[in-house]
Amino acid sequence: MTTSTRIFTGVGAHIAPGYADAIGVSGSGTQIFVSGTPGLRADGSTPEDFTDEARQCWGNVENALAKAGAKLTDIVYMRQWLTSRDNVAAYLAVSKEIIHHEPAAMLSIIDGLVWPNLRVEVEVIAILPT
Repeated sequence: MTTSTRIFTGVGAHIAPGYADAIGVSGSGTQIFVSGTPGLRADGSTPEDFTDEARQCWGNVENALAKAGAKLTDIVYMRQWLTSRDNVAAYLAVSKEIIHHEPAAMLSIIDGLVWPNLRVEVEVIAILPT
């Protein structure tokens, strides 16, 4: 069984409540690295509404994890990129709907992603317990 221990140094507390400075993972299991995943639909299109794009992005991450036999709750680390500070509140609301545990995380605002119409991308590391 894999267990996660939240580690606090005090720095993360200045960023957000419940923000862990690190996560210690013990036990054995399979590590799953999900590539940077945008909010593209199966047909390759992007939702017009940012909230829908963020939900699609997380749906795509969840689908990749499922194909590896994992669940969202197996995520121990996530990197999140947004292309506009204006979308932070909407993104965090969607993320809070979907992620109910507290993995280590990073959220960045960047100039752009590989395609100019993409506004969000998420990359995760999950551990599938043996």
